[in-house]
Amino acid sequence: MESEGKPHAIVNSSNIVTSVVLWDGNTSTWSPESGTCVGIDTDFYEYVGIGMTYNSGGTGIGTTSSNKWIVP
Repeated sequence: MESEGKPHAIVNSSNIVTSVVLWDGNTSTWSPESGTCVGIDTDFYEYVGIGMTYNSGGTGIGTTSSNKWIVP
């Protein structure tokens, strides 16, 4: 299990977060499928969780579509 790195969310094809991981960016040790791994700004790391929706055009967390991490 990775113990160092930056937080990333694994999202499915519906942009739903299925996992949150720490990853150092080294693709020789692990490589996520293209388009499924989203870096999480450390300011929001403690607020992003499984089941949330990722909105790439958003600006923060919350329940509206203008937010980046949408609470279900």
